[in-house]
Amino acid sequence: MKNLTKTTTITKEKINFKRDGLNLVGHLFKPTNFDPMLQYPALIVQGSVSSVKEMMPDNYSQLLAKEGFVVIDFDYASWGESDGLPRQNESVDGKLKDLKAAVTYLENLPYINKIGMVGVCTSGGNAAYLAAEDDRVDAIAAVVPWMYEPALAEPFWGKETLDKNHQRSLENRQLFKTTGKNEKTQIFTNTTEVEGFNFTPGEYYFDKSRGGAIENWKNEVSWSSWIDWVEKFDPISQAEKITVPTLVFSTDEALIPDQAKKFYSLLNTEKELVWGNGYHFNFYDVYPQMQQAVDAVVPFMKKHLD
Repeated sequence: MKNLTKTTTITKEKINFKRDGLNLVGHLFKPTNFDPMLQYPALIVQGSVSSVKEMMPDNYSQLLAKEGFVVIDFDYASWGESDGLPRQNESVDGKLKDLKAAVTYLENLPYINKIGMVGVCTSGGNAAYLAAEDDRVDAIAAVVPWMYEPALAEPFWGKETLDKNHQRSLENRQLFKTTGKNEKTQIFTNTTEVEGFNFTPGEYYFDKSRGGAIENWKNEVSWSSWIDWVEKFDPISQAEKITVPTLVFSTDEALIPDQAKKFYSLLNTEKELVWGNGYHFNFYDVYPQMQQAVDAVVPFMKKHLD
C-alpha cells in the first residue's frame, strides 16, 4: 500500500471456506487486543473487477481492522487462489453466491455480532446485490462504486463491438462446455492497439509498483465473461430492493460518478452520501485518498453494526 505505515497491532491469517463445493481463499483480519470471548462487528471487503484479495481489499481491511472490526476479504471464485472454472470468469450470480458464503462463514464465528460489507469499485455493485438478496447483512458501503447498468453499454463500447463480443462470449461458453478450453483476453487495455474488455487509463493495473506488482493478479478475463459484465451486471436495478442502511462514497474524479448519485437517489432506505476528493484509482492504494473513504465508512458502520 502506498504511503501507509505498517502496523503490528492487528492480525491477519489465511482462511478457506466453501461455496457449492468450491474452495474460496481469503484473509481474516482481527483488531488490536482481539478477545474471542467478546462480540465484534464484522465486515466483508471486496474490490474491483478482476482484483484479488492482496489488492484494495487487503488495503482497506487493514485500515478497518485497526478501527475495531473483524474483516474478511477473499478471491472470488475463478480468480486468484480460489477454485472455479472457467478461470478469470466474471459471473454476477457466482459472485453473489460467493458473498453469501462469506456471510455464512462470518455467522459461524462465535465472536461475530452484526455483519456489513464494504465494496470498492465493481464490488460496490456486488454489495448492492448482496444487500438486496441476503437479510443477514445489516449495512453496506459502496466506495467509488462502478454502479453500471446495461443501458450504458452502447455509449461505452458501440453497437459493432457489442455484437461481436456477444458472439465471442457465446462461442467461448460453448467451447468451454464441450472441450474445457477457455479463451481469454485482457480485462484492461490502455491502447486501442491491444484488445481488451475495458479501454481505460487504468494506471494502477499497469504500474509494476502498484496493482501490476501483485503476484496473484493477472490482466486476463475469460471471453465467457462479456455477457455478464456488459449485458447482465446491473446494480442500479437492485437499489429499490435494498432495505438496510447504505453508504455511498464517491468523487467527481471517480468512474461514472453520476451513476453513484443515481443509485443513491433510488435507495428507499436509511442512506448517506459522502462526496470526497480524488482520482478513482488512488482510492485503491494511496493512503490520503483511502483515508477519506475510511473516515466515512467507520462511523457509518459503527452506528449500524454495534
